[in-house]
Amino acid sequence: MTQDLPSTPLAVDPAWIDEYGHMNAAHYVGIFDRVGFELLRQVGVGLDYTEATRCGIYTMNIHVAYLREVLAGDPLALRIRLLEADDKRLLCLMELTQTRDGYLAATMEQLSLHVDLQTRRAKPFPPDLAARLAQTVAAHARHPLPQGYRRLLPLKAPR
Repeated sequence: MTQDLPSTPLAVDPAWIDEYGHMNAAHYVGIFDRVGFELLRQVGVGLDYTEATRCGIYTMNIHVAYLREVLAGDPLALRIRLLEADDKRLLCLMELTQTRDGYLAATMEQLSLHVDLQTRRAKPFPPDLAARLAQTVAAHARHPLPQGYRRLLPLKAPR
């Protein structure tokens, strides 16, 4: 059985529209950041995890691809998939789809680092969470990637 990709519906707020009549680039990143963080709760690294452990994930790098515009009131869905994880890093792909016409509007790859919020230093994931993330990566890999998607961010910097 394939684990579903965490997803949530939303709509383009008219306040997000810029002078060109479409959603401003900054609001895409805001949605990926704010709503994506809420979806990460479903894989174990959301706010409830941070409150319980005083650890969280810091965004280290992102790559946003703007594929098609969205307009005021357009219905959207944001979904997230885990692409890869190691002992203290997590790489996700977020997909923003305009659901009325069924097209992918934008994607964002996000590389995150697990950090102890008291020491402000990187720290390995607890073993149970690391195992859960590895299982989720494997489950999410069973879903096809968006057509034309090409991964750009590595989990680790090349040496």
